[in-house]
Amino acid sequence: MVTGQLFSMLQGNKIKSKDTSLIILNKEGFTFTKNLSSEFISKRIIPFSVTEKTDKWINDNLVNNYKVEVIIANNSSLFVPKILFDDEFIESYYEKNDKIKDTDKIISETSENHLNEIIYKISKQADSFLKKISNYTGTKHLNTLIYNYLTKENKGNLKTKLYVNISEDFFNIFIFHGQELHLINSYSNEGRKSFLYYLFYIIEKKELIKNKFVVSFLGKYDCFEKYYQDTLKYHGNIEFMFSNNDKTRKGINPFIIDLYENYIWKS
Repeated sequence: MVTGQLFSMLQGNKIKSKDTSLIILNKEGFTFTKNLSSEFISKRIIPFSVTEKTDKWINDNLVNNYKVEVIIANNSSLFVPKILFDDEFIESYYEKNDKIKDTDKIISETSENHLNEIIYKISKQADSFLKKISNYTGTKHLNTLIYNYLTKENKGNLKTKLYVNISEDFFNIFIFHGQELHLINSYSNEGRKSFLYYLFYIIEKKELIKNKFVVSFLGKYDCFEKYYQDTLKYHGNIEFMFSNNDKTRKGINPFIIDLYENYIWKS
């Protein structure tokens, strides 16, 4: 069974003009979105280590009064229950999730429901680049953004749902039993075979019964159509969020752009 979801808040709405730009830090560069137009800038073209190039890009592209929001999407994150979190041990927490280099800065932020502290890293070079942007409002991790969104959309849900966000760099998996988060994992996207392996490894590990739970893909995009088809071969109960949006949307993080254009910038 394949179903599509189109939430009522998206119906009949036009994009509201917001004085906000978006930068998404990716593995091989960053995505810049402004006025509903997106472009990817490779780190080979604008390396954060070359200040002359970064300064010129900022002056050429960010000379207006637009606020600049930044999403970290080039590494994984760690969720720690807020009640257990102690800022003094932030690096110790994160070292259980990923290696920390001398060139990294560790950041944490609180989820909107105040249940989790999300820890992640940013390179000091990237941090220095962002601090030069006069209207920079701060960073948020991709997983924080998705989690905040899902906790709102998941209200009233009594079923087990496995949400999947696919990007060119990573895929992110969230499992909710009812309204309670039971798992969040991120994996490097090495192609369809590795995607299926990790997806069904988690399904088996969590002892989820085939077709008795919903696999909900965040967005439906032509560029990931074969991922959906592969999943359907082994699990028939799937659905799509934003299924009626632009399926031809391309880019490294199509769902995040969709989420901003059709949800966050409309609110």
